[in-house]
This record gives sequence, C-alpha cells and structure tokens, in this order.
Amino acid sequence: MNFIHRSFGGNGISRGTTTASAGVLCILFLAFSPIVVAQAPIPAATHPAGKEEGGFSPGWTLGARFEGDYSSDAGVYNVGTALGYNFSRHFGLDAGVPFYFVSTPTATKQANPGAVSGVGIGNTFLDLLLTYPNPSLNYSSAIHLTAPIADTKKGFSTGHATWNYTNHIDRAFGDWSPFLDAGVGNSILDTRYFTRPFTSFGYNAAFNGGLEYDKGPFSLQGGAYDVAPWGNQTVVSRVFRCGSAAKCGGSGTSTNRGGFNSSSVTTGGASLTRDNGYEAGFDFKPAYYLDLEFDYSRSVPLHLNNYSFGIGVNLSSLVRPRAH
Repeated sequence: MNFIHRSFGGNGISRGTTTASAGVLCILFLAFSPIVVAQAPIPAATHPAGKEEGGFSPGWTLGARFEGDYSSDAGVYNVGTALGYNFSRHFGLDAGVPFYFVSTPTATKQANPGAVSGVGIGNTFLDLLLTYPNPSLNYSSAIHLTAPIADTKKGFSTGHATWNYTNHIDRAFGDWSPFLDAGVGNSILDTRYFTRPFTSFGYNAAFNGGLEYDKGPFSLQGGAYDVAPWGNQTVVSRVFRCGSAAKCGGSGTSTNRGGFNSSSVTTGGASLTRDNGYEAGFDFKPAYYLDLEFDYSRSVPLHLNNYSFGIGVNLSSLVRPRAH
C-alpha cells in the first residue's frame, strides 16, 4: 500500500471484486493516516518549507488510511494502520501491515482466464524517517524496509525482503513550492499517484519533480516521474495468478512491459520495468486529523491512465498520554 504519509506530509496491496462493500466498511475503521507508508514514502511538498512550523511532534503516533487506484489493467485498493514513535522533531519510525483488495477488469479475464481478483495482507514494513524543515529549504528522507510475509501467488510480495531509500527537498516561494524527490531501492515503490498492478524485484532509481500550490487546507500538485532500473528485473503480477504450482516462476526472459496481464511472473532486463510519466493531485485537509486526496497519473510506456484516491485519519491522540 502507500504508507509513508506522516505528519510532515509523508506517505502496497491487492484489491478484489468484492472490495467495494468491504472497502466502504474498512474505511470507517481504518482510513490510513499521515504516519502510514503509502504510495509515496516521501510525498510531494505537502507542507512547503516556508509554512512548516517544525518537524515531527515527539511521542507515539497512530494512523489509518484507505486508498485505491483504478486503471484499465486493475483496481488496487488497500487499507492499513501504522504505529510509530517520534524520538525528536527530526527523527521517527513507524511500522505496520497493509491489507489489499485487487479487482481485475472483465475484459482482462476474458482474454486471460488466469487473471483473477485477490484479497490478502501485504508485506509488513518498517520506516525510518528523518525531516529537517527550514524556511530556505525543506529536507526529509526515509528508509522503507519490508519483510516477505505476503502471498507471492497473489502478487502481494516478490518473496524477497526489500529496501528503498528516498529523499525529498522543496523550497517555498509564497504559496508555491517546487519540489524534487529522488530514491534508490531493490523494488519499485508504489506512490500516491500510482499503485501498480504488479510488484517488482530489481535495482532501480526513481525521480519525481514538480510544483505544489498550497493554500490553507487545499493544495494542488503536478509534476513528472521517471523510474530508471538496472540489472535483472522480476515482475510479479497482482492480476494473473500462477495457479496451484508449488513455486511461481517465469518461463524465460521477456521485454514485454505488459506481461503482468498474461503471466504470473515475468523476468527480463532493465527495460522490463523502466517507466516514466506525469501526474497531478488535489489534497484537502478539513481538519488536522483528516486528509482527503484525489490523484491522476499517466504511464507513458504502459499507455496507462491511473485514477487514485486516499482517505487518511490521524489517530495519534489515542496513543499519546493526556495532559493533566
């Protein structure tokens, strides 16, 4: 799911055909929050440097978030909670586990009978978070670690432990704030704009840059992204099940970026997962504990339009000691 969405602005999982009603119920109980690692471990300038009052609030944090991503290839929705602790205004950590609902379009099922919907837990994660807000330049970074406990046959895990190291900077000019994100890891991270219909294992560098307009409880973001992998890559589909086989494996190397629609596991070189595109989003915070988000992205190599949403709730007051 998308979990590094913390109080400083921070941000995978399957979805099913029966997820609509389940998702509505889940949202009432577990709407992911600003301490959750969601699709963008380090979100784009949710709080521009010029308006940031100062880092994390020390102490325990608790959040819940429900989010979804729909495209012609799949509907991927997840719900989860994250419990964390901020040791200072600059350093904190959180951990949790997401729950996925994946739905596969009828057209995809007709073309590929092995394409199915799925429901299940994702990999457990741990985030180490660092932030240094400053009027001249806002900087934050995160190390995102996962343990491979989820079902590989459903595409919720690659069967490997993963890591990602991400960095974010932004600079405010009044209500406008240009930003840049850069990271590296052994798996492609889902983002607030794009929860992919597959998971991957292989080294890559990811970049995202753009501009945010922040006006009180409303903010607008727009930008472009690029994923630059290198070496061998493995793609595990979230929409095509490998069946009853004892072990899922690829049938050989491939350069088909859309292979996740017709094969459970696809392997190949760097071109298999190389991606780039553009994205835009709208965020509304009607209250300090509630975050509503709507986003759009376009993957150019996949020719894929993605529409996503997120609803987060900050529940930290439940785990913080009451003042006397």
